[in-house]
Amino acid sequence: MSDEHAPVDDPSRTTAKPFILAVSIVAILMIGIVVSALLRPADESRSDADRLNASATDFVRASNNDDAEALDRMVCDGFAEDRSPIAGREGEVRVEALDNAVVNGNRATADVRIAADDDNGATTSTWTFVQGDDRWLVCN
Repeated sequence: MSDEHAPVDDPSRTTAKPFILAVSIVAILMIGIVVSALLRPADESRSDADRLNASATDFVRASNNDDAEALDRMVCDGFAEDRSPIAGREGEVRVEALDNAVVNGNRATADVRIAADDDNGATTSTWTFVQGDDRWLVCN
């Protein structure tokens, strides 16, 4: 016979297994959230006002650069240069703000404040937009 005894399990003794399991579950959830945020298309998280602002800004940038090809993709059918929302402004035109965006189906309006390198100061006018080609097109 041996004097060695088998170790007796102490019921008051705790283990780290539940804690490790909980931390693992939280880590997996956090990784899932980060991955879904990275894979989600940016357009889904943008508001209508953000999309309208992007269209107005792209339109002004293309006008500043005299990029006729880009402008053709950014304006609705029947767009007239002489009635453009930036007609009569000289020099580099900038979109300073877009407020009061109202979307009604595939049509929208917004108050757009622009400024230019001329002496006319900032002006605000209501721009009209139409949904087309997966973007808002500038109309007049």
